[in-house]
Amino acid sequence: MAQGKIPIEGLINISLETNSLSLFLKTLIYSLSTNKEIGELLTNITGGNVRSVIDLVRSFIGSPNVDAEKIIEIMEYEGQYLIPVHEFSKSALLGDYSHFNPDSSVAMNIFDVFFPDTKEHFLVPITLAFLNTKGNHKDKNGFVQTSELIEELQSFGYLVEQIEISLRRSTNKKLIETSQRVTFEEDETGLIGDMPISFRLTSVGAYHFNRWMCSFGYLDAMVFDTPVFDKEVYENLSKNLESLQIGHRFDRTVSFKKYLLSCWANMVTVPAYIDFNEILSLGEKSFSQVQKVLNTTQ
Repeated sequence: MAQGKIPIEGLINISLETNSLSLFLKTLIYSLSTNKEIGELLTNITGGNVRSVIDLVRSFIGSPNVDAEKIIEIMEYEGQYLIPVHEFSKSALLGDYSHFNPDSSVAMNIFDVFFPDTKEHFLVPITLAFLNTKGNHKDKNGFVQTSELIEELQSFGYLVEQIEISLRRSTNKKLIETSQRVTFEEDETGLIGDMPISFRLTSVGAYHFNRWMCSFGYLDAMVFDTPVFDKEVYENLSKNLESLQIGHRFDRTVSFKKYLLSCWANMVTVPAYIDFNEILSLGEKSFSQVQKVLNTTQ
């Protein structure tokens, strides 16, 4: 710089980039301290682990799924921008990928299946609901005996093998935890290991059940990671397969949501402690927000 080897244009660009970074970080700090929904997301999805919270914030800063240019532009013209929780949520769900990656995401696809059985879409949600429900089935620390949990899930037509695979997956993704605080090892057949004495719900599982499961962002992320057993729905989801345009994503997610509701309607027996229709209705606001954006851009 002192020797004149960096042209003045380069110095101007450095200044502009520094200013943009300053605006972005200012927005981030303001949103973290003001938006309680972001605080709830970070606290629950990390289990309150400070290091994990820092990692999530750091990944948000560098995520290709965050429209940093939009944020900076709004800050330049309006002087303030409150990052909505769905932007943070998208970063947490997708990380550095354009589609959900179950191996790298902090989230779990609770609608995924191991067997070709539409009932299995709801095995994890029912498990989380049962562990979330108050009652005599839980001890003073919130744990439920594994034998009682398996018996409960069997009453809705699930096989023991289905249940155990689901419990192992949910444990390793930290939606539930065992009384021994262990996770399961994996071999070529999948996750393995004996069932522990008991399980209980974690804050990660509670957030999946109470916040993520019904939201547009979560359902949008799970569309291509969830096996679909209805040919017509599958064909609808396959339209504009490579497109990430919000209109195409909205259509796919609405179709996926209707598919899940149809599968739920076909369940022979369902527990009284979970109303899947009501749960999904709680996410209508997130769908309406997307629809509003589409209406203004058409």
